[in-house]
Amino acid sequence: MTPEQIEALVNAILSGIMGTTGGADGTTIAKDAIKLTEAGAKQLLDAIMTDIQFTGKLSKEDLSDFVQKYNKEANKQLETVVQTVRSQTKPGDTPEDIKNIIKTTSPSFFQPKDFTTDYLWTKVNFADEKTLGAKALDALTEARKIARDFNLSTVSDIEIREAAKKIASGKMTKDDYITELGRLAAAEYPQYGERFKNTPGATTRSLNNPILKAIAEEWEVEADSLDLNDPFIDSLIRPDGTIGKASPATIAEARMKAAVHPNADKSTKYITAARTAGNQLARAMGFGI
Repeated sequence: MTPEQIEALVNAILSGIMGTTGGADGTTIAKDAIKLTEAGAKQLLDAIMTDIQFTGKLSKEDLSDFVQKYNKEANKQLETVVQTVRSQTKPGDTPEDIKNIIKTTSPSFFQPKDFTTDYLWTKVNFADEKTLGAKALDALTEARKIARDFNLSTVSDIEIREAAKKIASGKMTKDDYITELGRLAAAEYPQYGERFKNTPGATTRSLNNPILKAIAEEWEVEADSLDLNDPFIDSLIRPDGTIGKASPATIAEARMKAAVHPNADKSTKYITAARTAGNQLARAMGFGI
């Protein structure tokens, strides 16, 4: 709570106790003290836009809408606080006494910065990546990576974008999102249900890292580049799909099957072996290679 907010509340309480409102209600005095004007709104919005790397533009209608919603929410909370504090004050209380009551009973009174931040994030369109600032774009990239590492058919693009908005705005952490998807993954990958439960922070990819590493070595690619949605890989990590009774392939099985997969033909190892075999055949046929 800002010093200005506290002073406004103290004046409202004192006016009610001492009867010095001159016909005006004490709450009305406080409302006038915290009322946001369009000039003040522009200054507040500009500061928060910079803080959250907001790249959009607000229209005059947006500005009026913000001021209206800001004052409505501030006044709503103010009325509750004034009623609560008035019930605990008595004649003779000093302004300092009332300040202490306010700080004790209403420590989280309306926060202009938080309200403005929330308002601006509603104006960010995560579906239009060209308009995103660095903070929003980083959150979207991270949310997509997390979703990719779980490979859930039940999670849509629009849900990933919503998660990204929550991460960017501080409403959700990356760990929160991993936990949320982990609960879904336990149902979609029942073979790993207990492992998801007993390994906080695990993803479908991380639990299958040994299998993916074996495949990647045979194909000579990075394990992280492998697509969990690839039918070949999916058949190894959950052989019977969502039924969940068949065990995943062993590392040896994964390596053996990967070695005879068409992707292995592109590996240096396969090309070298093929060249060696060709040379041996040529020599056997008397070509002198």
